[in-house]
Amino acid sequence: MTYDLRDAGLLLRPDVLLDPKPLHDQLRREAPIWQIPGQDTFVVSDPKLIREAVGRPDDFSSNIVFVLHDDGNGCPVPHRISNYRDPIHVLSTADPPDHTRHRRMVQPNFSPAALAELESEVERIVDDHLARVLERGRLDIVAAFSDPVPAATVCAILGLPASDVPTILRVTLGTGALLDGVTDASGIAAAGESAMELGMFTHGRLQESLALPVEERRGILGWLAGQMDSGELTEIEVLSMLTVFVSAGSETTASLLATAIETLARDPELQERLRQDPSGIPDAIELMLREDGPFQFHFRYVPNDTSLGGTVIPAGSRVLLMWAAANRPAPGAAEWSAVVSESDSGRIPPHFAFGRGIHFCIGAPVARLEARVALTRLLAATRSFAIDPDSPPTRRPSIFIRRHATLPLVVEPA
Repeated sequence: MTYDLRDAGLLLRPDVLLDPKPLHDQLRREAPIWQIPGQDTFVVSDPKLIREAVGRPDDFSSNIVFVLHDDGNGCPVPHRISNYRDPIHVLSTADPPDHTRHRRMVQPNFSPAALAELESEVERIVDDHLARVLERGRLDIVAAFSDPVPAATVCAILGLPASDVPTILRVTLGTGALLDGVTDASGIAAAGESAMELGMFTHGRLQESLALPVEERRGILGWLAGQMDSGELTEIEVLSMLTVFVSAGSETTASLLATAIETLARDPELQERLRQDPSGIPDAIELMLREDGPFQFHFRYVPNDTSLGGTVIPAGSRVLLMWAAANRPAPGAAEWSAVVSESDSGRIPPHFAFGRGIHFCIGAPVARLEARVALTRLLAATRSFAIDPDSPPTRRPSIFIRRHATLPLVVEPA
């Protein structure tokens, strides 16, 4: 498969949306920095250049100033959603020194000790949803398991009631259209309304927490309320952090879980091997993250004229650091799955699925924990599971995140 890199609508072609790997391989070979024809949007696919870019935050800001959307003719064009250095940028979209301060403050909530305390709650959430899966036998695993489990985990981490799960699922799905690249102008407006609803939801929950006595506050939400009380964080920063935790915390793991389950459903041999030896599940998760990770890229904004790899990049440009392409084998190398299957150690080399550098995903340990618990419990509770032959899986179209819409399975309990 070879693509015409002069095609400005290449990223939105249906076959590329369905399987972007052939395009990623071609970009690695022929255009490690590819400028989308007719606009100042640059796609970076080479791992070395991506590592350089993430190490230059003054030149490549993490502030999401522009996103891409469909111009109505199948071409992704820029759409401005914020300003450079706007105070709404926190954590994954903030630059130093704000990013450094935010991460240092938040990190203890994702420490090994915090994860150890969280594991039993994740097990309870997984078991609760898995019981319903086993009762039905034939079902859409996305709606029943891979979407609600991460949303329920987010509620547990933040200190929100489990009754908030349907709201989180609805608003994150609606808001996600801001970043999917395939949404047209009217869809962007609808996504903006979902973003406003998410903002109102987090604001309401924050006010409820602030009204409680300190000893009755729960989860990260209660901790954030305390940071506001002490003046360590502003209300804008807290609300923006809550938005990040709610959206990224549910979307990333939902994508990972569905991808992992489909991979196992299509590979009965791997499924049974991991069922018999669950110690191989963490390595299997890492391979799945490398081969089909949740996020395809993250945006960078260029505030001043600069260059990367000999390519001049003008001020105001958008740069897409294409994690998924960086995870592909180097031109001419074997697929990672073949390398690992032939390896005695079975260890997976580092990958870009959770980003790289100072913005490496702070919630990555939580996503790995959820995936490990979910797959371990699912395999232990079943004799087999396979794709429903009458209902093929479907995906939500997006250039940004690989996300299933449906994944119908036939499940045989143990």
